Amino acid sequence: MKTKWITPRTEIETFIPNEYIAACWGVACNWYDANQQETQPGVTHDAAHCGALGNQIVYDDDNDGRADRMIETGTDGLGDLDCYITNMNIHNVQVGSFIRWFTRAEDGRIWHHFGTVENKVPNHPNASI
Repeated sequence: MKTKWITPRTEIETFIPNEYIAACWGVACNWYDANQQETQPGVTHDAAHCGALGNQIVYDDDNDGRADRMIETGTDGLGDLDCYITNMNIHNVQVGSFIRWFTRAEDGRIWHHFGTVENKVPNHPNASI
């Protein structure tokens, strides 16, 4: 049996994440008090959806240490909803911030939320998604 000499070589595989997230913050809606303030029919808040810390996630998309967007993921069959912060600029949101925001469904219903941003999101200790 003949063998052929092959020059050794090193191959390096570069890890390229599909989305880099420096900040993984969450905020739970103060659902009980929010229900006391809602007036639109069919708009309610509960602990299992907007009241869960891991259902509203604040993202730092460009890794500059500032919040860029916030979404609600754990809706009751409405899919992911964009969150629109009303009491401050999204870039000023940080851990400990008290924020007010609203979400809007495709059918026109609007939910008004408020809560305090926290550092850790349950079930997502290292990344938001």
